[in-house]
Amino acid sequence: MLDFFANPLLSARFASSIAEVAAAAFLRIGHFGAMLLFALLIATSFAALGQRKGLERLRYAIWSFALFILIGVGIAWLMYPFSR
Repeated sequence: MLDFFANPLLSARFASSIAEVAAAAFLRIGHFGAMLLFALLIATSFAALGQRKGLERLRYAIWSFALFILIGVGIAWLMYPFSR
């Protein structure tokens, strides 16, 4: 039986394979999931960088997130007939 932690080359290869599997599992999101993640990150950064205070920032983040999703779904709906 091999001891992965006794041999540095085997432990590095084992750790590398775990990292590759974790990255592949994390990156297996679809188009809608990617759009949600993008909208969340951009809406949060817009709200954080804005000149508003407290509750107004939260409202702005929610509003911009909703608009990103609405516009994205609208564009996808308009492009759907051309995909066939």
